[in-house]
Amino acid sequence: MKTISLKKVSAVAVASLGFGLLSVVPANAAGITAWTKYESNVTAVSLATATATPVINSAVYVNVGATTLTTGTVAGATTTGAITQLRGVLSSYPAGGFVPVSSSVNVAGAAAGTPTVPAGTDVVITNTNNTGASGVNSIFVRDIDDAAGVAAYAVAATATTGLASMSFTPTKAGTYVLTVWNDGPAIGALTIGNNTVDSNEAVQTISITVAAAPALSLSLSTMFQTLTTAAPADSNTDKVPARVSRALGTAAVAAVTVTLKNSAGGGIVTSDAITLGATVSGDAGGVGATIETAANTTFAGKCPGTQPGRVATPAVYNGVAQIYFCATNQSGSSTITVTATDADGKITTIGSETINYYGAVATLEVKPVLSVIRTAGGTTGVNTATRIATTAPASMVVTAKDSAGQLVGGINAGLVALATTGIASVACTEDIYDTGTSGAFGLGGTGYYGCTVTSTGAAASGGKDSVTIRIVDPADATKFISATAAPVTFGGSPSTVVMGFNKAAYTPGEKGVLTVTVTDSSGNPASDGVYTTLFSGASTSNATGSLPAASVTVIGGKNTSDIFVPNGKGTVTVSNTLGATIASKAGAAVSATAEVTDPNAGLLTQIDALNAKIVALNALIAKIMKKLGVK
Repeated sequence: MKTISLKKVSAVAVASLGFGLLSVVPANAAGITAWTKYESNVTAVSLATATATPVINSAVYVNVGATTLTTGTVAGATTTGAITQLRGVLSSYPAGGFVPVSSSVNVAGAAAGTPTVPAGTDVVITNTNNTGASGVNSIFVRDIDDAAGVAAYAVAATATTGLASMSFTPTKAGTYVLTVWNDGPAIGALTIGNNTVDSNEAVQTISITVAAAPALSLSLSTMFQTLTTAAPADSNTDKVPARVSRALGTAAVAAVTVTLKNSAGGGIVTSDAITLGATVSGDAGGVGATIETAANTTFAGKCPGTQPGRVATPAVYNGVAQIYFCATNQSGSSTITVTATDADGKITTIGSETINYYGAVATLEVKPVLSVIRTAGGTTGVNTATRIATTAPASMVVTAKDSAGQLVGGINAGLVALATTGIASVACTEDIYDTGTSGAFGLGGTGYYGCTVTSTGAAASGGKDSVTIRIVDPADATKFISATAAPVTFGGSPSTVVMGFNKAAYTPGEKGVLTVTVTDSSGNPASDGVYTTLFSGASTSNATGSLPAASVTVIGGKNTSDIFVPNGKGTVTVSNTLGATIASKAGAAVSATAEVTDPNAGLLTQIDALNAKIVALNALIAKIMKKLGVK
């Protein structure tokens, strides 16, 4: 620890801070052309730390207050008013840790940053006192418009109040002592200060402990990917499978946003001297040449339009960073790895993101989700973005891939159905924000297309047909790429609803399956989909589990749910009433029952049978012994 006595403050202030004895008059000293008429004497100085957690490489602020009074006049001065100079220097600091002290007209920590000064008084930070240099580590409080002289004032320093503030930026951890004093004039002299703590000058010190800056925290730092500027990178966009076109272009195809945090939860800043790097590995894709150190809202112009590089130019992290993916005209996958290098050369891997690049569609696959399609020109399934939010299923899902097996996006409009006797059309929509986990019928993002199916007027209940979906072959416009789904069945509107358990009898606490079966007026399975008013409300039961509510999703003419029967012997029942879906039967009761048997009943029967056999065996032994004359 280096300590400087107050008697040596003058030498430190001049020699260490580089203050000479030349008169320097900057623009912000205008109006102080001669020292003011009245002398202002400081009787007390107060200091308060405004920085809650001082750490190295970050400015530490100390608010300064003072109590003043007017003591007399300055010979030869003609300007009305008075001026006070408060000067600061580090009088003690860790070995090798001396740094200069600066002053600010603002009050650190205050919402408005406005100094607390008497009316007609302001604060000036200047480099001159007209007769000798005083430096930017001085606070001048001046009153030059008071005809009767400067008013006395008392301003106490707190974490958010004061006349102004002083600051220093420590480079070493340890204890620092800031000394602030009133560098006033000799009585009656035309001078403001001599850079020395004189015996008649108020002085105050404050000790501040500075900690080493918190280290980079991998667990608190984040790295999120987004595929569009319409959805800024966050934990939700990061779940979306990243599949993008391989086509060369100047626009980025995706972005990664990196947010670095230290172990205390604070943001990493420029002074932490942490450099970000990014490299790309894999079959395809590159990275934008520059790591952006500002948030962007566009992908335009982030790529060269030719083959991009695989390594981004490192950048010093300054609170935000974006890294952009660029296509290379190659199908396949690439992984971007982001690293952070601290001032000591330690390298930390922040994380990685994988991007899949696709080319032109080469194959299609189509699978039914709903197997019973509405009759007579009806449309089955949901293919909008609300499909996930409402957990409503698409009728079919089409999967598109390129020749390298990569999932292909952006071909919604080209997917059409081959017209048949029963199938009129399909309409397919790709939801690139689908994570595959949000909702019961999530598809999985880019490359998967949820479709509705519309039947023809000839489609009748119980009939069957096949759905073939095709697209023009990008390699030959005279040909099609097509796929046929497993045959579907046609069904009408719900007419009858029944409930049933999968077993007639259960043991106590056993898991069971409850099935709701919906048929049309012909007795065939009704068309699949979500019937929001199939029941009038929630089902009642003495069982627990997933009981049917008013809205029921029907697939294959059925809806199943898991239930758990009671733990004791008796009858288990699930009951409800029909809702508005079947208007003619609204309010009709629907229920299912099963028995819960005594698990010990079978054991008691077995014991009774065994006892009977033992009695019979004893009788037989007695009979044999009698014949043998055995007593």
